[in-house]
Amino acid sequence: MVNKGKILEKVANIGLNILIFIFGIVLLISIYNNIQVKLLGNDYSSFFGYSVFEVQTGSMGEAVEPGDWIVVKYSKNIKLDDIITFKQDGEFITHRVIEAYQGTYVTKGDANDVKDDPITQEQIVGKVVKVLPAFGIFKKTIFNPYVLVAIIITVYLVTLTIKKNKKEKDMKKFDVFMANVVKKIKIFIKNIIKLIKNNNKKTINDKYIKEKSEKIKSNIKEEVQEVKVTKVEEVKDEKLDKTIIDLKPLEAEDLDKTMYFRMIQVDKDEIENAYAKKIEIEEEQPEIIEKEEEVKSNEVELKLEMLKNKKKKFKNIIEKIMFMKEEELKEIIEVLNNGENLKTNEATIRENFLRVYIDGKYYNYCGDVNVEYNGRNMNTRIENALKEAAEKMIKAYKGTDNKYSEKVKKYTNIFTLIMYLEHTYLVIDDTKIKKQTYKNKMVKLIGTEVDPKTINSMISNILKIQRTYKSVIKESIEKLETSLFELNYNNLSIKNVYAVELNHNINFSKVYSDYIVDKTYYDGIVAEDKIEVLLTLLLVQVVKDMLNADFNKKYIFYIPESLYTKSNKLDKIFNLFGDEYAKNNIIVLAQYEELSKNKKIIKSLIKDGYRFAVDLKTSAVKSKDQGIVEAMEYIFVDKRVKGKMFESIDVLSSIKEELHNKIAYDDIASKIGSYWGE
Repeated sequence: MVNKGKILEKVANIGLNILIFIFGIVLLISIYNNIQVKLLGNDYSSFFGYSVFEVQTGSMGEAVEPGDWIVVKYSKNIKLDDIITFKQDGEFITHRVIEAYQGTYVTKGDANDVKDDPITQEQIVGKVVKVLPAFGIFKKTIFNPYVLVAIIITVYLVTLTIKKNKKEKDMKKFDVFMANVVKKIKIFIKNIIKLIKNNNKKTINDKYIKEKSEKIKSNIKEEVQEVKVTKVEEVKDEKLDKTIIDLKPLEAEDLDKTMYFRMIQVDKDEIENAYAKKIEIEEEQPEIIEKEEEVKSNEVELKLEMLKNKKKKFKNIIEKIMFMKEEELKEIIEVLNNGENLKTNEATIRENFLRVYIDGKYYNYCGDVNVEYNGRNMNTRIENALKEAAEKMIKAYKGTDNKYSEKVKKYTNIFTLIMYLEHTYLVIDDTKIKKQTYKNKMVKLIGTEVDPKTINSMISNILKIQRTYKSVIKESIEKLETSLFELNYNNLSIKNVYAVELNHNINFSKVYSDYIVDKTYYDGIVAEDKIEVLLTLLLVQVVKDMLNADFNKKYIFYIPESLYTKSNKLDKIFNLFGDEYAKNNIIVLAQYEELSKNKKIIKSLIKDGYRFAVDLKTSAVKSKDQGIVEAMEYIFVDKRVKGKMFESIDVLSSIKEELHNKIAYDDIASKIGSYWGE
């Protein structure tokens, strides 16, 4: 019996020493992490090329689930189907690689329906080499330095007690001692669990608000679900400490708990699941979601009438919607200014920033000449564009207004705030959470000089403005949509480029044969006039792309050759989509013979900023047409040429080698409804 007791003592002693060693190593790792993140300012910790993150959402499906740890190894050898972690818009995302081309990668969450924006090698942290299921609980326990110290001290005291009682020969006393040790350990574990539960109840709702408010991606419409890593900012302004602690989702104590593991941001669609889990944790208390108020139809009509009185005529729907967005922003600015009249120079400053903001937000143009339209890092680029505009204004100012710089900085903050408010309005459905997120941003960017009651009033007014203009814009767009016609967007071999075809849903009398119907609909004046219908519907789609920050799509349509001889009609058609964004994203198709015959007119239109493509079919390019062909955005060649069915016509060799990157092998005529109206 005595020997058995000694063996048990020895085993317990060895086990406890091992525990002290393990927890000591973990403590050192935690301290090392704090040094890397807190002192050195790194975004994440790296141990000999390895990093660890905790997953909070389910956008990777069964491959990586919420609560799992992922071990990420730095690597430049990224291949298709690898799960990688990368940084985008200041956040970390973990998704699977589905496309790779010359150092550019496209990723998608396994549970997502939409691809992510392309990324480069520089954005990649590394590939996921190990998934540790359900290790999330350790974040709040083992990797909390305070808990670690408490565990080590407890284990050490237990070890000392065992050594002290090692000389006791009475096994009965040893049994009593072990019972006491077990009892103490149970009490300690119970207290730790209680601490974690209390911490969960305190922070889970605030974390939920924080995560949802900071989803600001890539492609704006949050149908894109992402696995994102949120970096928690520390409060440095002592004057703001008290207010921000009340409003900030994570307090100082929580910062320490999340220092090692970066939280992965919750997507719009996944928020509902996360919120459901929160309800279960909080003893299944029913959660009331505050829905957005509906705008009454008479309010919409009044607003439309007011806008009509300000500007009666627009050349297209894009100009009309952008005018509405400007008016909406002006009303929001008035609220943020607390209804005060604009001071000296403020009207000019506001207009300058308004142009920069509209260009960045809806045209994806942030100061670069000949910008390529893509939606990556939109908020970061807009914020940088606002700062650059502010610096230029201050540097260029030669007046006597001593407060000019202060006014410019004020409007820099106002438009930065508006950027976040607009994005939050789109991605969060729950009005209660919107208000809390708005409040956080407003306190951060406009300061604490405004009392809470006034801030709440401002938030209510801003939300009302946003709701009203959302309905007004929706009404304006829907008025142009019709059930009599529909556009088909046919995929081409070029990614994100679509051939546009107009079809009608008009039922003709049986008296007319199909031949007569086709001749009437597709030939002559009818074919010319229906181009206006096509463009009107196409511009509706384009303005939707702009509002949704879907900047990558381009559309190709064909106009009958007869229009090139009718200058008035031709000018009317091109003026209809004379907007800068539309010019860059709508491309006019011409057959090679038409291009050759109307070179002068087409060159003039290209000089005005319009874009063209040519369909060579199986025609070889003549030397006299090389110049105009070089100006084409795309060169379409019949697929059969690639298969050498037309060996007698050397089409490809007639195209300069430097233009071969513009060649697309498509029978485009069939995708735009064939050529009509000649």
